[in-house]
Amino acid sequence: MIKRKYSLLAILAFLCFELSAQNIWNKRASTGGSKRERVVSFSIASRGYIGLGQDTLNLMLNDLWEYDPGTNSWTQKANFPGVARRDAAAFAIGSKGYVGTGIDNADAFLGTPLADFWEYNPATNSWTNKAAYPGNFGGGAYYVTGFAVSGKGYFCCGKLGASFYSSELWEYNPSTNSWLQKANFPGGIRYGGAAFTIGNAAYFGTGTDENVLTNDFYKYTPATNSWTPIYSFPGSGRFSCSAFTISNNGYLLLGSDGGYKDELWQYDPLVNYWFPKAALPGGARRSAGAFSIGGKGYAGTGKGLTGTRKDFWEYLPSIPVGIDEHSDDVFTAIYPNPILDEATVVISEQIFNNDKNLFYDILNLQGKIIASEKITASSFIINRNNFSAGIYFVSIRSSENRIASKKIILQ
Repeated sequence: MIKRKYSLLAILAFLCFELSAQNIWNKRASTGGSKRERVVSFSIASRGYIGLGQDTLNLMLNDLWEYDPGTNSWTQKANFPGVARRDAAAFAIGSKGYVGTGIDNADAFLGTPLADFWEYNPATNSWTNKAAYPGNFGGGAYYVTGFAVSGKGYFCCGKLGASFYSSELWEYNPSTNSWLQKANFPGGIRYGGAAFTIGNAAYFGTGTDENVLTNDFYKYTPATNSWTPIYSFPGSGRFSCSAFTISNNGYLLLGSDGGYKDELWQYDPLVNYWFPKAALPGGARRSAGAFSIGGKGYAGTGKGLTGTRKDFWEYLPSIPVGIDEHSDDVFTAIYPNPILDEATVVISEQIFNNDKNLFYDILNLQGKIIASEKITASSFIINRNNFSAGIYFVSIRSSENRIASKKIILQ
């Protein structure tokens, strides 16, 4: 068998492979108001919000709509008090939503970048003007990316004018109603990036400077005010993606790489890797709204080949089902892992002695079996052959019944 060496991937040791159910989208009630793109979106407790943006006639909007997943219904809330706009940024902290920046015209050469910043309180359905965004020397910005971590909000990068861009990061503290500039994004100037938050860190990437579409991604840690590159997004470079977080995984979806994308990708920080998930059935698009509530993701609006949209979809993530509950009882060891050339797999003596008709399969991320062999001893060698570096799975089966699986990493 042919063996090849690859550079070390910065991936943690193996985790239990989860055969999963769901990973599906369900169509829900269309968003309220006009068809729209370039919206703001966020969620607070058990409600989601989509608003502002640009309609089919390229008119600017300032309405806000609240989604209740329990009743699958939309309710119009108090209009955003600032001027109507597109490509504003938003985040939620605790029980409040925050919206700011943007531009007031569909034509960037005619529009004015905006710096005003507002707090929305769902309990009183009211808006309060807050300290303006100080980036671009207070001159306003649009296509900024917003996210919140550990009780503070952040605005990152953006467009300062028709052909001017930013790499700045600014932190908003709601307790003092003040902004503080933080470490610039190290990936360079860009706009239309996307971000999600996992634990006490944010993950930001993609976007464009109008000339180069990017797919790099970085982790921002507020505690140290530092950026760390992570495994690049494996899809094409793109901008105007949407994002949300479910449990301890981030999700990046949709966007434009010159055309429109319908893809959904899941980022797992434990293995620093991206996994393809079910594409949005409603069609490819960019500049859509997205948020998560109660372990489900939601996405809607945006612009695709058929024009501006108002359809809305619910994503049910993968849920582990029984097969891996006893994986550690089957696999005694896999070493080394990550694997350079070959690894030793040790399975339970009891499992092996009870069934002499065992096989192992090597599967890729798409679930395709790329190697298979009969097991003749409780300890056996697997070879990497000429398989590319990345994440795979070694699975034990008896005839046609799969018993357990584990992730393996090829260097």
